[in-house]
Amino acid sequence: MSSGVPTAYPPPSTTAAPYTTAPPPVGYPTKDTSQYPQNVPLETKSRGDGFWKGCCAALCCCCVLDACF
Repeated sequence: MSSGVPTAYPPPSTTAAPYTTAPPPVGYPTKDTSQYPQNVPLETKSRGDGFWKGCCAALCCCCVLDACF
């Protein structure tokens, strides 16, 4: 140790470990196309304005409860 350079113990490994990942959770869709092909038509349907009516009703309910208490 007369060179003045610190020595790391144990010496660093020169071989890299292979990259591995955990398997996906059960039921998680994967890119494996060897299973049954699914031909699902892509169709969207309008569900109306029920979402906005529900939001307005919730806001009104909160305002009424705030005024009462």
